[in-house]
Amino acid sequence: MIAEKLLNLLISLSISGSILFGAWLIVHAFLQKKMSRRSHYYLLLIVLLRFILPFSADQSFVGRFFSSFETTPFYETLYGSAIQRKPSVFIGENVIFKDNIILGSKEQPFAPYILYFWLAIVFCLLIHKITKYQSFAKYIKSDWQPVDNPDILDILSEICEEKKITSPIDLFTTPLVSSPLLLGVTKNYIVLPHEKLSKEQLYNILSHEITHYSSKDIYYKWFMQFIICIHWFNPVVYFIGKVMNQECEYACDEGTTRHFTKEEFYQYGATLIEMAKHPGRYNEKVGPVTLYENTNEIKKRLDSMLTAQKRKKNRQSITFLTFAGLIGFAFSLGTYTTRSTPVEDTLEEQTTETSSTETDTTNSKPLGRHFS
Repeated sequence: MIAEKLLNLLISLSISGSILFGAWLIVHAFLQKKMSRRSHYYLLLIVLLRFILPFSADQSFVGRFFSSFETTPFYETLYGSAIQRKPSVFIGENVIFKDNIILGSKEQPFAPYILYFWLAIVFCLLIHKITKYQSFAKYIKSDWQPVDNPDILDILSEICEEKKITSPIDLFTTPLVSSPLLLGVTKNYIVLPHEKLSKEQLYNILSHEITHYSSKDIYYKWFMQFIICIHWFNPVVYFIGKVMNQECEYACDEGTTRHFTKEEFYQYGATLIEMAKHPGRYNEKVGPVTLYENTNEIKKRLDSMLTAQKRKKNRQSITFLTFAGLIGFAFSLGTYTTRSTPVEDTLEEQTTETSSTETDTTNSKPLGRHFS
C-alpha cells in the first residue's frame, strides 16, 4: 500500500528530525563557548537533512517504534486490517472463489485521503512561498536604483578581493527595504536602504552581505523553507526555522569580524545598532538574507561576537567528535522501513501452504480416463 509506506516514512522522518533537534539543543547549550557559531550553524544542517533523507539502519529506534505501532487498533483504523493491506490476498464484497464465498468489506482506510490532503497543503505552501518571494523581488526592483558612486563600488571591489569573490555582484539602493539585504538565487544583488552611510558603515554592511554570499546562506534558507513545506504539520520545524535564522546571523557576524581589530569590531557593532534605527516600509523574511531581522536580537548578536572574540582557537577535535556523534545519532534514530508484520507473515505462510496443497491435489488427480 503506497499511502501507508509514504505516510509512515514522512511521520518517521519528522519524529527522527525532531528528536535530533533536541540533541542539537543540548550540544548547543554545553558547547556554545567551545565551538564556533559557524560549527553550530552547520550542525543544524545535519538536523535538516534528517528531516528529508530516509537513511536508516536495519534496527533503529524509530523503526522499532513503528513495528510496535503497526499492531495497534489505531493503525488498523488508519490503514485497514493486515488482510486488507496484504497485496496477495484477494478481498472484495462477497467474492465467489470456486466453491467458497469470501466475505469482503466496503470500508476504505483513511490513509489515501490523508496523503492527498498532505500533498495539497505542500503544493499550496510551495506556491505561496515562491510567489510571495517573487512579489517581494518585483516590488523592490520597481523602485531601486543602481549604485554608481565610485567610492562605494571601490569598497565592494576591495571586499570581494579580500574574500576571493570572482563573480560580479550588482549593488542597488532603495528606501523600500528596512535592512541591507542579499537578494536573488541564480543572480545575486546587494540592496542598500540608502547611500548616506559612512565609509566604515558601508564596509561593515558590504562585508556582512558578502560573507552571506560566500557561505551560500540564501540556499540554506530556501532549504529550510522546503523542510517547512514538507513537514508543515510538525510545530518543531517552525521553531527550527527561527533558530536557523538566528544562527545564520551569528555565524555571519563571527565570520565577518574574524580578522577585525578591536576598533573595527566596535565599529561593526555600532553599524548594527545604527541600521536598526531606520525601519523601512517593507520587510520580507522568506528569501533574502538581511543584515538584521529582529532588532531585539541585536544585543544577543553583540554578546555572541564578544564571546567569539574572547574564545580561544576553535578546538578541531571537539568539533569533529561533535559532528561524528550527531551523524551517528541521526543514523541510529533511523526511519520507518518496510517490513512484514507477524500477521502478514502468518497470512503468507497460510497462502503458501494452501497453494501447495491445491497443487498437490491437482497433481494427484488424473487428467482423464483411458479409453477401454
